[in-house]
Amino acid sequence: MSQQEAERLAGTSLASPVAVDETCTYTAPPAGPTAQVEVRVGQTALDFYTAERQSNSRLQPLPGVGDDAYVGDYTVFIAKNDFNVSINLVRGNDPAENRGPLENLARTVAGRI
Repeated sequence: MSQQEAERLAGTSLASPVAVDETCTYTAPPAGPTAQVEVRVGQTALDFYTAERQSNSRLQPLPGVGDDAYVGDYTVFIAKNDFNVSINLVRGNDPAENRGPLENLARTVAGRI
């Protein structure tokens, strides 16, 4: 996921991503609005998805995206060709605003796998 795509999802400018193991995090500057985009891949993404499901998160199936995909208020999970990706948005907005952008981003990311 590019920085431009992360910024579009967050609705604000973000600092350069910080990668640690299987996670890449884009964070808003301290003077800006609260926003963060976390991208996880591989087993880390699968673990995040499992935790979301166990926390009674309201994940809904996202048909036609990858082999398996789910979208929630602030997150999307994609599985394709035995590869897992999760994207989590941290933002203090109405979750209804996130559904379309998360779905679009999921389709874009799935197309790259």
